[in-house]
Amino acid sequence: MLTRMAEPLEIVVERDNIRRVVHMERDQLTIGRGRETDVQLEDPLASRLHCRLERLGSELFVVDLDSANGTWVDGVRVQRRPLGPGNTLRIGTTTLRLGGGIERLRAAEATQTQQQSRERELMQTLLAVLRALEQEDKLERAAALLIDAAVTLARAERGFVFLMEKGHMSLALGRNFAREPVPAPERKVSRTLLGRALESERPLLLQDAGRDGEFAGVASITDLGLRSLLAVPLRWQDEVLGLLVVDHRLASGAFRQDEMDLLAGLSSIAANYLGAARDRREIGLLRRRAATLQRQLGQRVTAEQEETRRVHALSAGRFAGLVGTSPAMQALYAAMERVLESDVSVLVVGESGTGKELVAQALHYGGARAARPFVTENCGALPDTLLESELFGHVKGAFTGATRDRAGRFEEADGGTLFLDEVGETSPAMQARLLRALQEGEVRRLGSDEVRKVDVRVIAATNTELMELVREGRFREDLYYRLKVVQLDLPPLRQRQGDVELLAEHFLALEAADEGRARRSLTPEAQAVLQRCAWPGNVRELRNEMRRLTLLGEGPIGADELSAEVRSSQAQPAGDPGPARPLPERVSTLEVAAIREAMTANQGNRSKAARSLGISRFALLRKIEKYGLDPGTDEP
Repeated sequence: MLTRMAEPLEIVVERDNIRRVVHMERDQLTIGRGRETDVQLEDPLASRLHCRLERLGSELFVVDLDSANGTWVDGVRVQRRPLGPGNTLRIGTTTLRLGGGIERLRAAEATQTQQQSRERELMQTLLAVLRALEQEDKLERAAALLIDAAVTLARAERGFVFLMEKGHMSLALGRNFAREPVPAPERKVSRTLLGRALESERPLLLQDAGRDGEFAGVASITDLGLRSLLAVPLRWQDEVLGLLVVDHRLASGAFRQDEMDLLAGLSSIAANYLGAARDRREIGLLRRRAATLQRQLGQRVTAEQEETRRVHALSAGRFAGLVGTSPAMQALYAAMERVLESDVSVLVVGESGTGKELVAQALHYGGARAARPFVTENCGALPDTLLESELFGHVKGAFTGATRDRAGRFEEADGGTLFLDEVGETSPAMQARLLRALQEGEVRRLGSDEVRKVDVRVIAATNTELMELVREGRFREDLYYRLKVVQLDLPPLRQRQGDVELLAEHFLALEAADEGRARRSLTPEAQAVLQRCAWPGNVRELRNEMRRLTLLGEGPIGADELSAEVRSSQAQPAGDPGPARPLPERVSTLEVAAIREAMTANQGNRSKAARSLGISRFALLRKIEKYGLDPGTDEP
């Protein structure tokens, strides 16, 4: 609340030879074009809230409030300056001068100062600062007000405010006894002194800085000519926000305990204002950040919705997550359709990174068990003891660390689907337990004799030829046939003609949505390089490449932005493992690829596949048996 002045000030306002007199009866008076101001100006060059007059002790100051055309005193644009009877204040084409009252104010203040105690003067000054800060919303103007008050109270030559944020100086402001700005204030006070005051977190009073025992001989103090100095920390909630400093370069012992107490009270008021202002600023930043994140989230949701619709269209809406229109993928979709509503075990075979788990998810969520759990376990990632506990569960005390009963993956997947990845990595003992669970539909937790019935559809995956492991005695033949009621062969990316560009654009859209960035596109040169690449890491490698490109660049993607591995890789003929492999392996791999393509193209009919390959049906059957491939049907 603003207090009423004992002696109102008269202010003469003149524009276009028309004069009027207004009275300043309180400590502050706002001036501008807006209706909310105390003195409204009919001047188009004035801002709505142009400037403010404020009283501090016996002085009157004019403070510019970020006006568009500036506040001018005697032809000089000012931010904060004392105003006396001889000064002319100009706002646009309007002039303001002090009339009666200012001299009477100063005389009254002088009389009151003689009559009042020092404590009374302190109270009035601090209250005036407090009232002014309540109306101030700009840090630089508030700092100037504090410096003027500090210089007046301490009868100092100069005053400074230094604010710190995250260990760095965020604001440095200085003013002298004539109320003029001190240029380069951060160079006018010794950094040694400032550092000492900040570290001590207590007022630092020096009667003669150059001769003080702690600072005697410090070059920066001698060079700056510092003598009397008083630095008071601005403390707020156990944190030092900065320093309020006054000095006098002409007199030693200019400040005593009384001045230190005065500035301690002033710094307490200032720190509360500065701390609250910082909190408001941080809250504003958080609100703007939240608004930005909300906007990015909206953009991401929109992009994901559009991408989901596009993916569904690409996969004919049948298998979410699987993207591709190549003949190899169309054949896979057809095979998946035939087992979608069935509960038979499925063996998914494909190289690493081809998307075997996506196929398993599509079979589960597209089938009758979609509402039940889909549980996954990587059999190659755990040793036997841990894998047994993970798959079948354990009871409390079954082994060290088993502090409670725990259900295994089979029980978790009851009624749904269990996906076993890298099933070829399991040991013979584990294979025996898996076989029993598949044959009998029952499991027994580790450390327990209780048998539990489960209803689980098992989809297994491998990147190796299990039949080869069977022939080598490393995989049980009965388990192999139990898992491979139906086998789905996933084509490697190099055999999916036309799908590389489609997948690349799909992944670029997904990564842009995930990262909240603009979606990038591929140039024709980049597309050509992607098409030539062998993609040994298959779809996983392609997605990682698109993720890297999204994070590290903007705009269209040129061929030079692709990784060196992608640019240098050249695709081998379909099914060819490459010239580095032995000839028998290359021949057998090519034969397997040719037989699979023929069987897929002829919907598993062996007779038609044999004719398309130019071999007899008997020869085809021998090769199918040799390589452990899906035998297909005998229908003509």
